[in-house]
Amino acid sequence: MLKNHMWYCYHGAALTELRQCRDEGKDVSAYEDAVASLDVLAPYTEEEYNKVMALVDALEALPEPENPEFIEPDDLEGIYAARVGEIPQTPYDKVALADRIHGAWIGRITGCLLGKPVENRSREYIRKIAEADGNYPITRYLHGQVPHDPADSFFDDPNFKNNCFIEKVNGFSPSDDDTNYTTLALSIIEQYGRDFTSDDVVDGWLRNFPAYCLCTAEQAAFRNFLCHILPPRSGTYRNPYREWIGGQIRADLFGYICPGDPKTAADYAFRDARCTHAKNGIYGAMFIAGMISESAVSNDLRHVIETGLLCIPAKCRLRRDIDRVFALYDSGIEFMDAVEEIHKQYPQNDLHNAVHTIPNAMIVAASLLWGEGDYAKTVGYSVMAAMDTDCNGATVGSVIGMMTGASNIPSHFTDPICNTLCTDIVGNARVNITDMAERTLRLIP
Repeated sequence: MLKNHMWYCYHGAALTELRQCRDEGKDVSAYEDAVASLDVLAPYTEEEYNKVMALVDALEALPEPENPEFIEPDDLEGIYAARVGEIPQTPYDKVALADRIHGAWIGRITGCLLGKPVENRSREYIRKIAEADGNYPITRYLHGQVPHDPADSFFDDPNFKNNCFIEKVNGFSPSDDDTNYTTLALSIIEQYGRDFTSDDVVDGWLRNFPAYCLCTAEQAAFRNFLCHILPPRSGTYRNPYREWIGGQIRADLFGYICPGDPKTAADYAFRDARCTHAKNGIYGAMFIAGMISESAVSNDLRHVIETGLLCIPAKCRLRRDIDRVFALYDSGIEFMDAVEEIHKQYPQNDLHNAVHTIPNAMIVAASLLWGEGDYAKTVGYSVMAAMDTDCNGATVGSVIGMMTGASNIPSHFTDPICNTLCTDIVGNARVNITDMAERTLRLIP
């Protein structure tokens, strides 16, 4: 029923806003008891909704800290001023580009599909499924129908059986928000050109995106669009999810159309992300777009990640935590030991962590570093690490797919989807992936 739809009901909005404000360094002590007293996580009635939103409004209005630990502007000029270092611009190989762009699309789609059946499941849950299938460490799609002890009720759980395991895929990759957004971005650039504005993004969303396919920050912003609240206010007003992962998963297309030009890619990602996000929610998009752009001209994974970091403020929480991933990698520990450290910092049982930009970006960076350019290993690592597995699989798939090209992605990832993607975007319900790559190429100067 509509009233039970998790995202429609602004699940835990006041609690999320409290946590978000605390992350930003605001003093939330005056509201902790009031938020804790709420016994409705998903407000159904108008009275309940208004009660929750009154708390959200009061928390959002709290002043910024006077002496902030981090410098985290929301405007592009402020972000420029807070960056350190020159962002490289490198000519791309026009001959190789077609295979790279195709690889980026294939990588995003297949990486998403790999993580889709275990999204936001625990590391233990994922390992149990993969080991039962003889697929741990993960290097191929996950099966739900696997040999198991009949007495083990785990494999009889309807929530498990209904998930999108590979045996349920029948000749196409099913629609998912991670591929919806990439397709929508392509349509927006095709319609409005490379000089598109944030208002053009809003127009594209309103014309082409069913509202019921949106979650968290995007749904909150969509509501704002309909109320004539436009960017950048649309990204913050009654939007407790403004630093969640949505902007980060929408950034790939901007990297695709700017090979070797990460600054422009990040600028495009900013125009999109500011419609729905703020601070690190925006930086995550700029970081990913910059990385994907640079992966079109470099095979050095550490350099690619560092280039993405040049696109965001030097003293932000995202930059601090990606630097921590570098430190873990340099210490020589194993991948899953590094993942354990990420989970200690951001426990997954808190939904705010599980779908937040920063811990998922940390998993993306770690998967790329420890994956060493091997497509199957890298996307497998991103899923083994848990958190938002379809989002992270899609993002690392884009990076490695762009770096290696479609011709180097193993056929056991590509064969089941038959070069076909389904989306919820108007005019793109069922598309040929090769055609999507060719449409993308036409947008590159």
